[in-house]
Order: sequence, then C-alpha cells, then structure tokens
Amino acid sequence: MRKMTVSVSGSIFQCCVPLTSMIDRLEVLSIFNFTPTTHTEVCNITLKDGMSIESIKSDYITDLIIIGNEDKKYTCLTKGNFSDEISRFLGQFDLKLEYPIIFDGTICQFGIIGSSEELNNILKIAKEFGWGFEILSVQKYDPLDLNAFSKLTKKQKEILLHAYDNGYFDHPRKINADQLARKIGIHKTTLLEHLHKAENQVIRNLIGKKS
Repeated sequence: MRKMTVSVSGSIFQCCVPLTSMIDRLEVLSIFNFTPTTHTEVCNITLKDGMSIESIKSDYITDLIIIGNEDKKYTCLTKGNFSDEISRFLGQFDLKLEYPIIFDGTICQFGIIGSSEELNNILKIAKEFGWGFEILSVQKYDPLDLNAFSKLTKKQKEILLHAYDNGYFDHPRKINADQLARKIGIHKTTLLEHLHKAENQVIRNLIGKKS
C-alpha cells in the first residue's frame, strides 16, 4: 500500500465556495460517516475576522455542533452534503483517506491510501473531471490509525452516530436518552454508558490527552 499526498483545486470546490468568504481554514480531523452524498465529521474551523460560527452554513455544512473553541478557532461536529460532481467521483471509488484534510482558501490538501494501480486510477478520473491534482509526495503507507475515532469500539461509533443523526446533541434536544434507547433497541443505561465513553475518548484524542 502507498500513501499519496495531493493538493487539489478546481470545480471540486463549488459546494464549498460559500464557506471561503467566512472561514480562513477548515481541517477535517476525522470522518465517521462517509457516503458518496453525505458526510459527518469532526473538524477545526478558523473564522475570518468579523464572522460568527452560527453563520457557517452551506450545502457542505448543513448542521454544526460546537465541541470547543479558542478565539476564532472552533472544534465542531459537522454534517453536510457533497456536490453532485463530488458524489459522482466518490461513487467510483472506495477512498481511504488520511487525516487531516485541510481546506485553505481554494486549495484542499489530503492523503489517499491505496495500491499504485488504485492511486493512478484516481488521478486519471480526477483529470477527466478537470480537477487540478498536484502530487506532493508518495510514500509507503504505515497503517497506524491516529484519527480521533480510532479507539472507539464499533458499538460506540454506531451509537454516537445514531445520537447525532436523531438530534440528541442539538440545543434543545430533539430526542432524549429514553427515546433514543427505545429507537435503537437497547437499555437506556447501556446507551448512556456507550455515549459517555465515546464522548470522553473523542475529546481526549482531540485535545491530545493519552488514555
């Protein structure tokens, strides 16, 4: 396996254009729901002067929950949609990404993991879409998972995603623990235990604390 780090520009950013006037930098730290049409992720958002985090809405970010902030930099759980063009591209691949994924102005930088054949195919298709892919580096991949959700169990990830999708973290909440537990089909005590462990682990990873 190889890791190819690339810098991307072009029409791939049409769904992100409304954000460029509001943010200086967006860093995707971890994605725990990723389909050809939608994404749910933890990211750092650095605002431009005079902007508020409440104004950060576009097709790319439709929902946002603040986990923490310092000055103009916010750590958030976000949910959103991909453009039709990105959806068509993602539908052709089972992309393995390495974080962070960095949006800085009109440029996006990230790592893609795969065989030499897979990486060459991705570059070929991206060229057909008219995207500017600049290869920054190619190196042997060491499968060490350092993203913010790497230490969560499968059940913790599932319950955290259910909680988010059903509005458990919204203010005010759209669903309480009793309702969410019944909807998932588990006991409330079990639900809260998994949620608390998942929340603690995610925050611990994001602020750099060891387990």
